[in-house]
Amino acid sequence: TFSCSTCTGDHGWCRPCMIKSHRSLPFHKIQLWIGRCFKDVALADQGFIWYLGHSGESCPRYAASNICGREVEGLPCDTTPITIVHSSGVFTHNIAWCHCQGSNPQQHLQLLRAGLFPASSTRPKTAFTFEVLDHFLIDALECKTSARSFFEKLTRLTNNAFPDTVPVSSSALDPVNCSEYLGIC
Repeated sequence: TFSCSTCTGDHGWCRPCMIKSHRSLPFHKIQLWIGRCFKDVALADQGFIWYLGHSGESCPRYAASNICGREVEGLPCDTTPITIVHSSGVFTHNIAWCHCQGSNPQQHLQLLRAGLFPASSTRPKTAFTFEVLDHFLIDALECKTSARSFFEKLTRLTNNAFPDTVPVSSSALDPVNCSEYLGIC
């Protein structure tokens, strides 16, 4: 049985229902009952795929497997694991890219359309939600919080017991790198 510590109310889901109910909530904290207690698990490890360009549905241009309704199977061949930094923590999601005619095949532009700021314009592996960028800006301006301290806070929100297991280096939040990327030196 799966539970979500972010959702309000008392919930207990099977795997397919949990994935379906979190299609538009990819930054919720999912837990799995393991007999004596709940264990934190990642949505991506349970078969969640973030489809870009089609409101959570797979791109009609290729036959991606539909995870909801059956056990976790192989991921679509064009799925990329992306580490996403959000204000509630750091998450890794399997991203399936849109291949429709007329859509831009550049991955960084598809991430921007989805509300994610890529850390690189060529084959991005890390992205930031605009929400976390706004939170960092306010913390930096009002509280004089450094990028390193802000990221340490995010690692504690992700895994307070073992923050070193969080899969992003704190140099990714370096404001100098962001300003160079944006071209606003």
